[in-house]
Amino acid sequence: MFGLSRSLFSGLSLGARPSIFPSVGSLTNSNLTISNTIFMRLKHEYAPRYKAVRKTMKGRVSVRTGGSVKGNSLEFGKLGLRLKSKGIRMAANQLLAADKVLKRELRPTRSQLLTRFTCNTAVCVKGNQTRMGKGKGAFDHWACRFPTGKVLFEIRGDIHDKVAREALRKAADKLPGLFEVITPGTKVRVSMTHLIEKPESVNYVEKLNATPTKKWANLQTSKTDPIYKLYSGRK
Repeated sequence: MFGLSRSLFSGLSLGARPSIFPSVGSLTNSNLTISNTIFMRLKHEYAPRYKAVRKTMKGRVSVRTGGSVKGNSLEFGKLGLRLKSKGIRMAANQLLAADKVLKRELRPTRSQLLTRFTCNTAVCVKGNQTRMGKGKGAFDHWACRFPTGKVLFEIRGDIHDKVAREALRKAADKLPGLFEVITPGTKVRVSMTHLIEKPESVNYVEKLNATPTKKWANLQTSKTDPIYKLYSGRK
């Protein structure tokens, strides 16, 4: 197990079992050292924490329709970097290069960098001049799809405006496409040419309570009426 030699287990009794497994600490020997980090993905890697075994399809970058403005404005920081040009798919190593630039510029200011994406698209590649068939190829790298107007990075903390803008400009040079620096008061981008005011958030719970549907009214009654508790959990 874990490539451990037989001499490592010699002299150990059943009572010493917790010291063998790295989940309770690190196991150190004269010839071997095992720590918890060998079983966990590093935090700086742009890869999903849990991934499916099935290979993902290439897909297309979505085009926002129906007035959707999800992820197109600042939510946590004072400045952000937003995609201005056509939607594009970016590789994890491209985003990691921009992340390194931002962290290097923001380190003296003690400010915080926030990411608004997850590289959860597995890109598979086949060799050139390969005959058709035999599968879609082996896994190559992780990527993420960004529609027009998507916010990539946000900066939060006590930092000067010029320093933050310069850091975001340097990060944009590492990425494909055209970007813009936005503030909480910036209009929401819905396309490459149109900007709109940020719509007010709708509290759908209050809206349903004011004019409840039949299904919503029955659901709320089941939470308050004690008669329903007599039959809860029965089959």
